[in-house]
Amino acid sequence: MVERTLAQPAPPANVPAARRRIVSLALPMMTAEIVGVLVPIGVMALMGRMVGDEALYVRSLFVPMENLFIAVQAAFGISTQVAAALNRGEGRRQDVMGTVASMARSWLVVGLITCVFLFASAAALAGLLGVVDAARDEFMAFLRWMALAHLTLLGPMLAAAALRGYGHARAGAAVTLTGAGVELGGVALFGLGLGWGIAGVPVAVGAAGLIGTVLGVVMLRRTGLWRSGDSLAWRPGTFGHLGRVGVPVAVTYVVMFGSTLALEWVLSPFGDKVISGFAGANALQVLVIMPGIVLGSATAIVMNEQRGAGRRALFAGTLKGGLQIALALYAVVALAAWLGRDVLAHLITGSPEIAAETSSYLTVVGPTYLFMGLVLTSLTLLEQIGGGPLALALNAGYFAGIVVVGGWFARSLGESGGLYHTIAAFNLGGLVAVAVTLVFVRRLSR
Repeated sequence: MVERTLAQPAPPANVPAARRRIVSLALPMMTAEIVGVLVPIGVMALMGRMVGDEALYVRSLFVPMENLFIAVQAAFGISTQVAAALNRGEGRRQDVMGTVASMARSWLVVGLITCVFLFASAAALAGLLGVVDAARDEFMAFLRWMALAHLTLLGPMLAAAALRGYGHARAGAAVTLTGAGVELGGVALFGLGLGWGIAGVPVAVGAAGLIGTVLGVVMLRRTGLWRSGDSLAWRPGTFGHLGRVGVPVAVTYVVMFGSTLALEWVLSPFGDKVISGFAGANALQVLVIMPGIVLGSATAIVMNEQRGAGRRALFAGTLKGGLQIALALYAVVALAAWLGRDVLAHLITGSPEIAAETSSYLTVVGPTYLFMGLVLTSLTLLEQIGGGPLALALNAGYFAGIVVVGGWFARSLGESGGLYHTIAAFNLGGLVAVAVTLVFVRRLSR
């Protein structure tokens, strides 16, 4: 009982306090996420400097498989984060490591099954992707080694999620940033410095995972989340968290990846310059999306603390604070994207035709980032407070609508602008998701 009294946080009791708490969590998380987005870009840039064109070609072919790993990791990471926030609200610090250990056991099973599948199907996947004969063996070896290397990312991913969920956002960011730095530096050292080429990439990923795991353990010990005597026994609620939170998050990632491929297919009749311009805008949009996801996650951490402490009456003020931050931030983002569309487009590419297409996208869609920020914050929050299936349905409807309606509109007009105006319209219509979240939170608070 003494530990519960000491560990239990004091959830924000009003909107300004909620805003301060959300910002204190979101800032370090946002820094880590920005680096997380930039690292794959940096790895691709380094691989482009390796001897021969096969390295970048093989790495590009691996991207769909890597997206599978990202989806699974997000499922386990977010589930751990939610459980840790609830533990904090309940004053049950001693349960955090049990949750981490249970998630680790579950992920090892899933990860090993995935590895076995990729090892066995490497040749079939090479045929399906149409890998040229000259790069076939290299692709198969890279796929198998990367599958094994991704298993090592389990440690830092779970440690960072537990730290964030329990309110130690800076410590969690330190784990994430260190792993990202080791991966990027490892690719430069092994792939370029030592001349290992593409074979150095899985080594760099494995090193990032192992070093990140060590730092994660240190941070868990230093923050007091892992103390001697803490039980690492299986937590019966593990599958419940994965089912309510993890599975909808993972499926949402898969839907997002699939929709990107579908939209590129929609634009395929308009030529490679249009597709490249859209891809450039999509790359920029990853950075635009990230703050909304982080704000939703930070708001969810605060709300789950309150739920664990039995203070659901504070939900409305916390949600209002999170949406106010999103509104202020995305007003700036939307204005910057629209006013700086030409500059941003030329930073992405040196081709005037491709830059013009990217600028065209930002001209139409950029102003609606204001609404997209509110939607992202709401849907991310919904995923992490028990509304995962509802958030998944809203996300699926959004992406399916854009692909179907936007595809028909673009093909009918014979130009990409039809798709871009559809995306802008759906961003505005996405405010329905904000209204749904408000109703869900109101009911949950009762």
